[in-house]
Amino acid sequence: MVYETVIPSIPFLGSYLITYTLYKTGLIKKSIHVNLWNFILFCAFLVTALAGFVLMVLLELGIITSFNLGLLYWHVEFGITMAMVTVFHIIIYWKSTRRLFNAERVRS
Repeated sequence: MVYETVIPSIPFLGSYLITYTLYKTGLIKKSIHVNLWNFILFCAFLVTALAGFVLMVLLELGIITSFNLGLLYWHVEFGITMAMVTVFHIIIYWKSTRRLFNAERVRS
């Protein structure tokens, strides 16, 4: 099975750049841009995780159908896209991301 890495990611990365540009030009607030993409990443993670869980259950039960291959394909495609958008998101917001892991700021 051949997986695409660039083609499914183009709409997501293009949309990300559009909302990022809208935020940078002041047309939308940063919180809208960040919350929108956090929600999109959450949904992509949810689809990927649920598909992976269904595939695991089918595998454990020994059920092999053509549905498995289709679900596996979309599970991998969503995972690749989610990973690319997540890396892009972390790079752009590295300062705030780094603060999450700063040991000095640990709250009691």
